[in-house]
Amino acid sequence: MSLCKWMWVNFNYRRMMLDTGRLPLSGDALRWYKQGLAASAGQQYDHAVAWFDQVLQFRPDFYEAWYERGLALEHWGFYAEAIASFDQALRLEPKNGVACSVWHARGNALQYGLGDYLGAIACYDQALALNSKDELTWQNRGNALLYGLTRPEDAIACYDRMLQINPDNYLGWRNRGNALVELRRFSEAIASYNRALSLNPDDEVSWYARNLASERSGLHYKLPTTQPSWNTTSINGTEGEPASTVMAPDREAAYEHSPSYPAQPVLILKDDSGRRELVLEADQYVLGRDPKCDIQLFSQFVSRQHAVLKKVHRANGSIGYEIVDGNPEGKLSTNGLMINGQKHSSKELRSEDVVVFGPHVQATYRSISTTF
Repeated sequence: MSLCKWMWVNFNYRRMMLDTGRLPLSGDALRWYKQGLAASAGQQYDHAVAWFDQVLQFRPDFYEAWYERGLALEHWGFYAEAIASFDQALRLEPKNGVACSVWHARGNALQYGLGDYLGAIACYDQALALNSKDELTWQNRGNALLYGLTRPEDAIACYDRMLQINPDNYLGWRNRGNALVELRRFSEAIASYNRALSLNPDDEVSWYARNLASERSGLHYKLPTTQPSWNTTSINGTEGEPASTVMAPDREAAYEHSPSYPAQPVLILKDDSGRRELVLEADQYVLGRDPKCDIQLFSQFVSRQHAVLKKVHRANGSIGYEIVDGNPEGKLSTNGLMINGQKHSSKELRSEDVVVFGPHVQATYRSISTTF
């Protein structure tokens, strides 16, 4: 589920609670709270915080407003302030269901916002003590262990728990594959990527990670089209891995061009705002959450200045781009860069390289020939 869809589903649920009179608010406070929820659903986080502040002036004991205010601040990119708001909600001793959500959101702010992975795991553990079947908490706990602390075996245990709850979560299978690659268990990783691709065939990150795992293993696989073996494969087992020796389609080959043909670099972005294509022409672009960036990335999980794209003039006269983690002054981003499923601090991009900045935020670099 996308972040926007998740927010809309949760907004509709909370609106239902208001309509049935289950929330102890009335009059202006109730109206302000509804307006705050609507502003959050519309991604107008500054307005949402202002409405929730109005509610809290009259009802500082209303922990739901502190929680919603924290979520708005987190989506807005003010992580420390969001954590403070979550802490206020927790001090009011909310019911278990709300407390679980608050701990989970607090962990996300620590992990994806501040890069405090141990602190995030402590929050996720608090959430799981209240609800051990919360799939997103297991997933984010696994992400902190894998991408933050480089503990792939512990991360796999989290992804396995998550996939027992929801076996149709393709991100869980992809992340599980990434953890298995870290352990050099390539055949098992390929089986996990196969499962991810069966659920989301358009997941370019899984395609590239799978091909890379295949190359590193010295074996070649293709996705089975009938009676896929992973339908009967347990999460912890490798029984029934595909035995075919045909490589999955190499999508990069279609975009390789001779230096004699001019190529136009394009960046295809996917984030919370949707999909958009940008023609690259400038010598440098700063990418990040900050609206002042040359290319703004719409996600709470992206640093204010996450990466820099720099034009490269090659000896053969062609032009490309190198991506470098961090801001122009060299300060690294919180989450770093994953390019084709591997961590990189910098890399000269090739056509069809997929750069992942954080959950649900990625860019595909494409060099398109303009002469045929």
